[in-house]
Amino acid sequence: MAEMKVFTECVTLLGDLVASRATERSVVHEELLKAILETNKEVPSLDPLRVTVGDEVQGVYATMGDALRASLVLRNTLFGTSDMRFGIGGGDVRVIDEARGIQDGNAWWLAREAIDFVEDLAGQAGYAGVRTAIRDQRRAATPSADATIRLVDATISALRDGARRSLNGLLRGLDNGAVATQEGISESANSQRVLHNDLRVIADAVNALQSLP
Repeated sequence: MAEMKVFTECVTLLGDLVASRATERSVVHEELLKAILETNKEVPSLDPLRVTVGDEVQGVYATMGDALRASLVLRNTLFGTSDMRFGIGGGDVRVIDEARGIQDGNAWWLAREAIDFVEDLAGQAGYAGVRTAIRDQRRAATPSADATIRLVDATISALRDGARRSLNGLLRGLDNGAVATQEGISESANSQRVLHNDLRVIADAVNALQSLP
């Protein structure tokens, strides 16, 4: 019998579409597949993102930073088409059936707990903009990451569309001129977006989260 593949001290990402039943499913599905390809190119993984049942996606990462980066790249790539929520679990993963993509382990149980939690939380007053929860039992866990990512979620959700696109350009390392060209606005106008919406502060927080072990 072949030895079972095990990822120890890893991070799982479980995502699903928000209000997917209210969307044009075939269009959203195609955009989701494109976003997954883009995310897998950009973010290293132990097991790349893929669609599982229904609207859910899953992937396995070596660090919390990589899992959070994947969630943000996926959300940003889908921006304007649909939104996603995420549960992130830190622990171990056992690959039961590699050919069929069947996995088990406490990292997946924790990710499921996290996504159920954030879905319920988003329905409560004052939490409509939250999209991510973390449950991490690894030795390298950063307890503050769970609350911090929801602060980032809420801050991003409060941005107007143009400011959010400018933030996305900033996070991708584009300079002011390149973002302005993409937006069809002047460099001065984009600079004002960055200044008036504190986009550099938000980008600093995102980059700090993406460097977590």
